[in-house]
Amino acid sequence: MLEGLGTQVEKDVLLDKYRKPELNAVFTEEWSSLTKQLLKALPYSLTSSQLSAVSEIIWDIKRPLPMNRLLQGDVGCGKTVVAFLACMEVIGAGYQAAFMVPTELLAVQHYNHLLDLLEKMEQVDCILLNVRHVQYGLQTGEISLVIGTHSLIADKVEFSALRIAVVDEQHRFGVIQRGRFNSKLYYNSISSKTAASNSDGPLNGDVCMAPHVLAMSATPIPRSLALALFGDMSLTQITGLPPGRQPVETYIVEGNERGLERVYQMITDEVEAGGRVYLVYPVIGQSEQLPQLHAASAEFEAMSSRFESYSCGLLHGRMKSNEKDEALRRFRTGETHILLSTQVIEIGVDVPEASMMVVLNAERFGIAQLHQLRGRVGRGARKSKCVLIASTAGGLCRLKVLEKSSDGFYLANMDLLLRGPGDLLGKKQSGHLPEFPIARLEIDGNIIQEAHLAALVNMILLELLFLGNIFLFKLYMNVMDEKVLGMSPDLQKFPDLKAELSMRQPLCLLGD
Repeated sequence: MLEGLGTQVEKDVLLDKYRKPELNAVFTEEWSSLTKQLLKALPYSLTSSQLSAVSEIIWDIKRPLPMNRLLQGDVGCGKTVVAFLACMEVIGAGYQAAFMVPTELLAVQHYNHLLDLLEKMEQVDCILLNVRHVQYGLQTGEISLVIGTHSLIADKVEFSALRIAVVDEQHRFGVIQRGRFNSKLYYNSISSKTAASNSDGPLNGDVCMAPHVLAMSATPIPRSLALALFGDMSLTQITGLPPGRQPVETYIVEGNERGLERVYQMITDEVEAGGRVYLVYPVIGQSEQLPQLHAASAEFEAMSSRFESYSCGLLHGRMKSNEKDEALRRFRTGETHILLSTQVIEIGVDVPEASMMVVLNAERFGIAQLHQLRGRVGRGARKSKCVLIASTAGGLCRLKVLEKSSDGFYLANMDLLLRGPGDLLGKKQSGHLPEFPIARLEIDGNIIQEAHLAALVNMILLELLFLGNIFLFKLYMNVMDEKVLGMSPDLQKFPDLKAELSMRQPLCLLGD
């Protein structure tokens, strides 16, 4: 829309129209009726940032090119409902949507949340992918939306007309997994549409189009962030948090005897004041190879004895589904005051009464994981805190980044600076690679972006000259001149350009 306007004044008028919350109705004008129904079914109003994000995604979905977009927003900012609305837009057009999450807990939470919303609107088939008969419904197109874990990338799962694939918490998936997910959906969607291409149905012309991909994360891993900033992935940000979210105080503690005693006293004070505490461990059982790591199961008895006046619970990935549900139920209802867990609670667990998060051997976790874990508290009325315990003094440096900021995108940028971008065309997700012997993506990003734009303009001009299309060449140059003059008619905003032009002689009529 901005590219269709001539001057900066016209662009500012359009931008002001979108920035004002009272004019948010402009976002929904082009949405499908099904998407609008889900919007009305929400028990709350979307923020202007959420509406803007949905509009960007829907605009991309309607283009005849596959979308590859990263949706970034802090923990609790409302990314999930944005993705749900995008799925409704696709379903309203007669296609299918897939929603892949890293854990069963989160899949169940999304499934139940969406079912509650769908009860208030027209029927949309939403199935939790954990039974064999679902595969047939996806192949035939009877199921419009599927929510699942890694089972979605199994070879036996095929889709009839998949148009969008949402990858929630993308930092929990590896490069190979996400690549296999994308290519698998591409080939399956093609094979399943082959028959339809021979008819006059609505899928004609869409056979060779890959599905749209929407990746979501509060703190993208460095490789994804680098792709979003400098590669082939578009970036959408949700700024701010919904009203009522409490800021979380973060403490970095060295895991020696004195530091642990200090943390245990903080836990006692928090529980006595009526709060509930998460104790997160890096492993389930004691490891012979890594004896310095705290283990959830191994320390359960010791923690129960230390906090004998309070009830302790245990939750980890090896427990059966009903055991996990019972452990969470007891923690939600207050029967359990201190929950010992692994990173299984990183996503998909919402207990507003939880007010303290303690992570042992915190240096063993990534910055994205720690930011997600911190987001499990601060969801209620109580003031919350997060304590990160490092095994050694050397592990404190990287954790200090989390103490300074709770901005997920800032943390992702710092992670990019600390770890490097990885291999943008390969499997490595971190490290400083030798493709750029002088520039560094994480440091020289602005210069690289400007160079990329300049190279693109020159490529277009050279292509026009090569084709002998002098008319389009001159037209393109005029458009570029109009953009510059539209932004600054007297060239005051471009002093270097003005100085350069002032030193040149006017061209003669023949162009010599």
